[in-house]
Amino acid sequence: MQLHSLRVKVGVCSLALVIAMCLFFILLDHRSLESLLEKNRQSRYLTYQYQISGLLKQSREDLNQLTDLFVLWRGGLAPNSDILHKLFDQQWEYLRDSWGLESLKLYSADQRPPRVWGAATRRLTPEQVRDVIVSGETRETVYCAATCVQSLVMGITAGDLSEDYVLQVDRSLADELLAFRQITGSDIGILSSALVDSERRADAYLGGWGRSVIALTSRGRLMPLLREVAAQEEHMPELRFSGSYDYGSASYDVRTFPLQEGNASGAQFVIIDDVTAQVRHIEDSLKLLFWFAALGSATFIAALVGMLWRPIFRLRRLAEALPLLSDGNFEQARQLIRPVRKPRSHFDEIDVLDYTGLAVCDQLEVMKEIVAQNTAELEHIAMHDTLTGLANRHAIVDRLEQYLHSDSHLESTGYVFFIDLDDFKRVNDSLGHQRGDDLLRVLAQRLVSNVRQGDMVARLGGDEFCVFVPSAEGDDACRVLAEKLLGVVAQPVKIGDQVLRVTLSIGIVAIPEHGQTLEAILQRADVAMYHAKYRGKNNYQLYSEELACIEHLSTGRRRGRVATAIAGNDNKA
Repeated sequence: MQLHSLRVKVGVCSLALVIAMCLFFILLDHRSLESLLEKNRQSRYLTYQYQISGLLKQSREDLNQLTDLFVLWRGGLAPNSDILHKLFDQQWEYLRDSWGLESLKLYSADQRPPRVWGAATRRLTPEQVRDVIVSGETRETVYCAATCVQSLVMGITAGDLSEDYVLQVDRSLADELLAFRQITGSDIGILSSALVDSERRADAYLGGWGRSVIALTSRGRLMPLLREVAAQEEHMPELRFSGSYDYGSASYDVRTFPLQEGNASGAQFVIIDDVTAQVRHIEDSLKLLFWFAALGSATFIAALVGMLWRPIFRLRRLAEALPLLSDGNFEQARQLIRPVRKPRSHFDEIDVLDYTGLAVCDQLEVMKEIVAQNTAELEHIAMHDTLTGLANRHAIVDRLEQYLHSDSHLESTGYVFFIDLDDFKRVNDSLGHQRGDDLLRVLAQRLVSNVRQGDMVARLGGDEFCVFVPSAEGDDACRVLAEKLLGVVAQPVKIGDQVLRVTLSIGIVAIPEHGQTLEAILQRADVAMYHAKYRGKNNYQLYSEELACIEHLSTGRRRGRVATAIAGNDNKA
């Protein structure tokens, strides 16, 4: 079975159609799986937001309980700052280890330096201390520098009313991050504010985002991933972002959202979720669908080809007969196209083809005889100008191509005369196109009468003519011919009641000296002709290399003229 047979084509086209349908449903299923995965992502990250919010809320409640223990002293009254100072000196290490405190600060109302236990995290300004004492409100904030802490600030009035002071309790968010990791199984970290870059560390800075990693669970494993993501993405992937990042053999979802709602330039939580299992599940599902599609396609194609096997043999026989019709072997074609021996009402499509093939065979045989009679006339019409009876553009181009492909142009020098009538447009405009056509006929006869037998005169179109001299005795002979053509055309011509005088501009190219391709010859002949016009018309010019420097003067005109000579755009009147 040949690869170009109809059986193969039917099988391939049907297979392509089945595969296209299978791919459509596979892609539809893949889109559905991706949509489910995306919905799962959105739901999961919203849950993560609620989980983080809940952990921060629980941490705030813990700090509130702790501060209640500090201020509810014996008898339910708040102690003065000296008592708390002694208490914190004695219990600081216990508070730090048991409650995860980062620091404790006591501020007095008289703007003295605060008493500090633990890390020197951000302090309140005297104005802030005074504002807290006056308002009596408890304030909770989260801020990040070298670390991220949850800070609770409350104003306290001693039970004996001896003084007012402010207590600031700072607690690291590290425990909340670890708790989130244990609850959800996903890793979480904190990125610094985009405006803070004075404390960049080479091992924690993400240049693509302009932020540093303050805290991160599984830092050793995930820090390279964050660097790669920051290098790829100009903007941080927020919760609404859809997509995964491949790192190594695993796939991860990376999302960020601000610590404080509405503060996009502040510190950000970053959640890194390993979605390798979900991605692999989608890939395995696609592979299974592809295998089922391949099996179904093979079964369908086998059944289809089996059903069409015999009818295709008949089509093959008819296909072999058609080339015989084009070659005129009508008897051989009739032997291949067998007559259908059943009523036409019972014809199927292939029977109709056989019947039609025999009818076409008979009609073509008759038409072949008619075409043979008209061929000679059509060839003459195709190769001659209808106005002047000269050879037309196609004939001169064909003659030149034959000349260039033979060895004749190597044995002797040929010449092409590119002729353009000077100011012929004024004749058409003043006397009309009919008088202009009469003038062209007279000039054509004058050109023919002054060339030798074997030379060719052709009208390219409009007022352009071409004379091809296959061989001449050097440049002097071509100059003599050019002078003769100028002289005979310049003689007055009587058209109707008008006596006209028309001149020529002639460009001459020698073959092969000035070109060995048709395009080069016509282009350089046009350059020479244009130079002859430029020198005052009624003149001729033999092409030389020195003319190439003025070629730009006629760029637009020459392109149009060469295109006319080659492509056959006879639009010039």
